[in-house]
Amino acid sequence: MSLTNAAVLVIDDNEVARELMTSLLTEAGHRVHSLSTPIGATRTIVREKVSVVVIDVEMPALRGDKLVSLFRNNPRFSKLGLVLVSGAPEEELIEIGRAVGADAVVPKINLESGLADTVARLAQRAGIDDAARD
Repeated sequence: MSLTNAAVLVIDDNEVARELMTSLLTEAGHRVHSLSTPIGATRTIVREKVSVVVIDVEMPALRGDKLVSLFRNNPRFSKLGLVLVSGAPEEELIEIGRAVGADAVVPKINLESGLADTVARLAQRAGIDDAARD
């Protein structure tokens, strides 16, 4: 898969998971920003021209599925690719994602095999690939 150089925001309160996702996406050629809470997410998305946000479902300040709902209901973020990640069973994660309008879900157990390709697909759908930037 081609490198997209998309700006991606990773939001996860778990430092180890956040660092793993950041590393995987950086190695795949993305410009990655990360936050340990959803606080500041909107500012980062706008300032860094983020095209895809990877959000953990279980966070203490604001659940990731609630954050996805907020983004989906805001016309300003209609083209934003939204990926939910969780340690929950895959079937449960799929249902949560469907209910809130996430573009994709990736179980944390599958981060290494599925996250980078999922983000690249969503970034390309948003028109943020290298060819479009040049």
